[in-house]
Amino acid sequence: MPRHKVLELLARRYLASRGTPPMVDDPIALALPRLAAEVAQARRSARMDLGLGLGLTLAGIVSGASILVMPLGNDLVFALLRLHLVPLLGLGGALWGAILFEQAGPVWMAARNVLRHLSTGALVEAFQLALSGLPARIR
Repeated sequence: MPRHKVLELLARRYLASRGTPPMVDDPIALALPRLAAEVAQARRSARMDLGLGLGLTLAGIVSGASILVMPLGNDLVFALLRLHLVPLLGLGGALWGAILFEQAGPVWMAARNVLRHLSTGALVEAFQLALSGLPARIR
């Protein structure tokens, strides 16, 4: 199959996966600006999620470790509550941050690679990677 036909087929698949009717006259001209905009939005969103995940992980570790310097006081109930709840809340924040990392990392890498393929002119590879690596957000 000629490379232009493969590119046109991938552009139609990309448009269909994003909720746009694929049977248009020039699917490449319609899909390229949309792909560039989606890559820019995915990079911004993934970068914010990675920053939030890092912040949550660090906050969870710091708050979980803060029990070591916290005065326990005279009341046994509050001392036990602090000894158990503070590390649990810290663990919860650290796990939430790790989940954000796990979800945003591959999206950020895929968006970075799609942008690299777009800038070098490898449109077939860019569309293939966008179809497999970027999540479809139908508007």
